[in-house]
Amino acid sequence: MKNMMKWAAIVLGVLFGLALLAGLALYPIGMEKLTRLYPDIPVEAAKIPGDPDAVARGRHVATIWACTTCHGANMNGMVLVDDPIEGTIVASNLTSGKGGVAGSYTNTDWVRAIRHGVKPNARAEVLMYDYSTMSEQDLGDLIAYMKQLSPVDSDHPATRVGPIAAIAPVVGLSTVTAETIDHRAPRPADPAPGATKEYGRYLAAICVACHGSYAARKLDGWKQDDFIRAFRTGVAPNGKRLGPTMSSKTFSEMTDMELSALWLYLRGVPPLTLQK
Repeated sequence: MKNMMKWAAIVLGVLFGLALLAGLALYPIGMEKLTRLYPDIPVEAAKIPGDPDAVARGRHVATIWACTTCHGANMNGMVLVDDPIEGTIVASNLTSGKGGVAGSYTNTDWVRAIRHGVKPNARAEVLMYDYSTMSEQDLGDLIAYMKQLSPVDSDHPATRVGPIAAIAPVVGLSTVTAETIDHRAPRPADPAPGATKEYGRYLAAICVACHGSYAARKLDGWKQDDFIRAFRTGVAPNGKRLGPTMSSKTFSEMTDMELSALWLYLRGVPPLTLQK
């Protein structure tokens, strides 16, 4: 028995040592990814409307594209992670209040940050969804909404990347959005809004951010009415409550047309070939 415990301790010690060595080797690689500069991104011009309808629609875009999930309902940011090992990851205050960025952001800065995942100082956003496929109209309306946000003061700590957060993009547990985007790719034509598979494919970028290629598989046995009702009520057809993300305003504030389009696309795509 003592020999078994001794050998178990040795094996665990060796495994711990190997894990530590692997971490020491991967950490600088991850930090290079997270601190890489993107100074030569060709930031395209965007038409920023100023009418009330565009601003109202921009608020809707901010909700269904999950901007408010990280930055808060008032867009004044929040601390997403605060851990000695993971680090301190902060979603910026996007208003013009104290600690916010809106007061200094130009239209070009907004486009670079949203569509390319890169800050005005040319560094990548540490944590950012891929919004590179966002349409011209949605992007313009979203920026119009951001620019008129009421100022909210904040005193968030600075983002600090811990060992886990640094290693995660190296081993495939997370991605640096700016690294995965083809910044010089031609812009696709804006999809025509409607209850169509084509428009659903566009909206599915929201699902892919978390589910990857497995979103459609989770809908086996569902009907379209089930799909829409689930996001309206936060309850799946089997009576179980959806998780906090799926029952959030990101989906509950989608219109019936948007949810129908998303359903038509997801049901027509094999689970392992869901397009990004």
